[in-house]
Amino acid sequence: MRPSETIGKLRSLAAPLVMFSFVTNLSVLVSPLFMMHVLDRVIPSNNINTLILLILLALLALAATALVEFFRDQALGHISAWVEKNLAQNLFRQTSQKSFAEPLRDIASWRDFLTGNASSVLDIPWIPLFLVALFLIHPAFLGLVLGVVVLFLGLGWLSDQTSEKSAQAETATRKGGIAALANLETIGPSGSLMSVSENLQEQYLSSLNHAAPHANKARKMQNLFGSLNRLVRATMQIGSLSLGAYLVTIGQLSAGGMIGASILLGKAAGIIEGTLRLIRQRKPLLESLQRLEETVAEGGQVRTEIADLSGAIKAVEITFPKGGGLAPRIDRISFAMKPGECIAIMGDSGSGKSTLIEALSGIAPAPIGNCFLDETDIRTLDKETQSAAIGYVPQAGHIFPGTIAQNIARFSSVPDDAKVLAAARKAGIHGLISALPEAYESDLSKFPYLLSAGQKQRLAFARAIYSEPKYLFMDEPNALLDHQGERQMADAIYRLKAAGTTIVMSAHRLGIVNLADRIIILENGRIADIGPRAEIMSRVANGHRRIRVPVSGGAIQDLTDWVNRQFVRDGDDTFKLQASTVASELYQFARKNGPISPDRLLSFEFKFIDDITCAITLSEQRESPVEAKIHKVKKIVEMSAPDYEKLRGDEQSLATVMKLASVFEHRCEEDFSAFHARITHTNPQEARAS
Repeated sequence: MRPSETIGKLRSLAAPLVMFSFVTNLSVLVSPLFMMHVLDRVIPSNNINTLILLILLALLALAATALVEFFRDQALGHISAWVEKNLAQNLFRQTSQKSFAEPLRDIASWRDFLTGNASSVLDIPWIPLFLVALFLIHPAFLGLVLGVVVLFLGLGWLSDQTSEKSAQAETATRKGGIAALANLETIGPSGSLMSVSENLQEQYLSSLNHAAPHANKARKMQNLFGSLNRLVRATMQIGSLSLGAYLVTIGQLSAGGMIGASILLGKAAGIIEGTLRLIRQRKPLLESLQRLEETVAEGGQVRTEIADLSGAIKAVEITFPKGGGLAPRIDRISFAMKPGECIAIMGDSGSGKSTLIEALSGIAPAPIGNCFLDETDIRTLDKETQSAAIGYVPQAGHIFPGTIAQNIARFSSVPDDAKVLAAARKAGIHGLISALPEAYESDLSKFPYLLSAGQKQRLAFARAIYSEPKYLFMDEPNALLDHQGERQMADAIYRLKAAGTTIVMSAHRLGIVNLADRIIILENGRIADIGPRAEIMSRVANGHRRIRVPVSGGAIQDLTDWVNRQFVRDGDDTFKLQASTVASELYQFARKNGPISPDRLLSFEFKFIDDITCAITLSEQRESPVEAKIHKVKKIVEMSAPDYEKLRGDEQSLATVMKLASVFEHRCEEDFSAFHARITHTNPQEARAS
């Protein structure tokens, strides 16, 4: 249900609430009528019995009004609680954003409105009642109240015009300080070690200093017009009495009518002033409803409930832009997994491993491309299916205040003790928990330092597998673990694989990578290599792709195939041909400048520099004195009309490399030589279009 629909349901309650308001507003006439009868009948006639009767009737009417107001306020309280609960439920059910702070503040604004100002709104339909009553007493009083309304309107408009800009400037200035305060709460006590806390505190205080002039200006104008409003109200009371006295003296009004009109005029002016204030405040209230609508609309598509997912995954062109014209965090990632398969994602820091894990798990779905669990897009799965089928372990497992059992059971209102024990045993922490004084009932809110960072990580691992998920996503789960903890986690992952759980994990450390069936290498957000673990591991060194080929007959074909596999994008054919040609010609040059033997190994390393540039390095554990040839070839290549016929076979290979490479370098040391070529795509528009 959309927030506007929830608020719209209140229309059905409008009629009884307006009737409540009718009674309470009708009771306002009690005091004027009482005064009019006392002054016009009781005092002139000295009739005590009439006075007693009037007192009893007035008290009865006031008691009935108090009872009606009690029920009205109770009803509004129940309505506000219902609205708050339904809006919050819809928000939690239909969105999966990381922060609910602002939407919940918007919901609270509607709750406060219903418990506070809603009763004033209910008074609005009865304003004509007071205006008619004033007209019946004397038309002059109606003219007076209309004049007061015009003054209120003018003062309200001037107040908004003079203070709005200052208020907006104050809010904008305070934002930086609020952000600094949020960072201060996030960093905690550790921030004082490097003066981070002090600097953030200084930023917050600085924002207060910069906001103070704007706040003072806005406050000054609000106080000025507030004083003018009070002056108008006081003047209105004096004016109504003065007008009444004048009408009495000329015989057009009785003394009782004068007092009654003064009371009615005050009530009518108060309701009208409150109404005008509500009109000015409607904008932020409607804006909060609009924000709620937009928030729910982002995740409000129809959700699919699937009782049993198989464990298959298919990623199709997943792309997560950074914005600002920068390269994507992940760029056109595509691969598929069979049920029960385990893939490890490797790459340098910033290569996109965490982003890919979050996109696949549904924590932060990629805005471009699709991730299918079985044949269902993860963005359309309902939360119950996701919770049951997906487990997630972050880089640093966060433990919440509560018992260990509650943390493992995900704070379920109906925790399954057997599943809690099973998850702890699978994660290898049952013994650790049992050794604690209160075991699974140990309250981490009372003892926040009971567990180390590594133990908290293993507890988060147990929480992830509590629901026996078909899919387990882990973002560097062993980063905080010691050797023993890593081994126990590896044992748990092995058992989960055997049970048919599909596992996707990122890793820097290789302790759990050996459990993977396949490995994905990411560079600059793109798949740089993918394949069986044994093949990838043989090509990986220090985060780069490497292959060692013997100087033998079929090696050049293996080398060319290896280079071609580095390019996974459509539209890279020209780029791929450039790189494979450079690699094969480097191989030919090195082959002809050294012994030809299968025992001689040439090491090739490949790396993407950016979208349109890659580097190939050939290195060998032997000295290769070819400076003279390199100088000769370079001189010919740089000629305006090169004469390549002067070059021999190996020199022609080197000339081809120099022509295709934007940068070519040679390094020769004792027992070591290396050739480095950087290749730039000759058609970068083709690469970007792909």
